[in-house]
Amino acid sequence: MTQLLAISSAALFGIADFAGGIATRRMPAWKVTAWTQLLGIPMLVVGLVIVAAPEVTRSDLLWGAAGGLFGLVGLAIMYATLAAGAMSVVAPIIGAGAAIIPVIWAVVTGESMSPIEWAGIVAAGGAVALLASQPGVGRLNRRLFVQALAAALGFGVFFIALGQTNEASGLWPLAAARMVTIPVAFSMVLLLRMRPIAPHGSWRLVATAGFFDMTGNIAIVLAVQRGPLGINAVLGSLYPLFTVAAAIIILKERPTARQLVGIALAVGSILLLAI
Repeated sequence: MTQLLAISSAALFGIADFAGGIATRRMPAWKVTAWTQLLGIPMLVVGLVIVAAPEVTRSDLLWGAAGGLFGLVGLAIMYATLAAGAMSVVAPIIGAGAAIIPVIWAVVTGESMSPIEWAGIVAAGGAVALLASQPGVGRLNRRLFVQALAAALGFGVFFIALGQTNEASGLWPLAAARMVTIPVAFSMVLLLRMRPIAPHGSWRLVATAGFFDMTGNIAIVLAVQRGPLGINAVLGSLYPLFTVAAAIIILKERPTARQLVGIALAVGSILLLAI
């Protein structure tokens, strides 16, 4: 059941990332991020009503707030990176990195790793090398590559933080996260001297990103609270599959043979880590 939740979160995140990435080609990344955070609140309210939370501790809320802050930074960086570089190249790098970080955490905290899982880590490293060094169309420059890794770090820490919350706390760690991320995101909009008005021209894209992002968050929180962090975080990191598919089908992006090998390695590494 938890693995199905994690895979569902990947599909939801993939749709949200695609919509947010397109919106960021029309308006600044922090503005898109701020509004997606706010527009996800109605879905969170529904989740809080449906999911029981018999015991919410201070630790649960603090972990939720910390994870939300890292996830917010990762989201803003990812939107900017998706807007500037080819989605079919950027998304797998972020996904592979976000999958590896919780696995490393699991090893450091005492969980043993199987040879297959180590093979997955090596495959992910090879995927990043192939995707980042690809010449021609869709090439990542050094700045975009570093941004993709920074986004992966933010999401990886987000998964880890949510994994520290208790099942009894339900979705309240997410509520604590949004209590932090919404004011921080809009503060960044004002700090960067942007007008914090509603995104009229890209309303549907931003609303879609906000809805699916929050729904994906709900699914992954329930998964990592009830099942193993490593496996479910990795399954949740399958979202690049859906982002890449949308970019190829809708935007007509055409990855080269070398890029396809890198994408296949990235996906294969996530699958290996999930076994």
